Amino acid sequence: MSVVTVRLYAAAAEAAGTHQLNLRLAESPVPLQQLIDQLNHTVLASAPDPDRSSAPSLERVCAQSSFLVNGTRAPLSRGQVAVGDVVDVLPPFAGG
Repeated sequence: MSVVTVRLYAAAAEAAGTHQLNLRLAESPVPLQQLIDQLNHTVLASAPDPDRSSAPSLERVCAQSSFLVNGTRAPLSRGQVAVGDVVDVLPPFAGG
């Protein structure tokens, strides 16, 4: 199956309305940026949830986030994602 698992944390989960999504890839591997664009499009195309009206947009959250691919930090501009990978979207965390 040509699926990538995307796990969302904190503000990313709030913006998406879920903690995990499975995205299908038309080809593999793809640039991480392409997967994140697909993620944003998928969330935007889903039915709007009135409870999330005050949540930040996922696109905005992703622009400030760090990404892990299979547990290893991946730069958005150079990262690659393949079928079966797990991508974690980690927004900035406050505190110490």
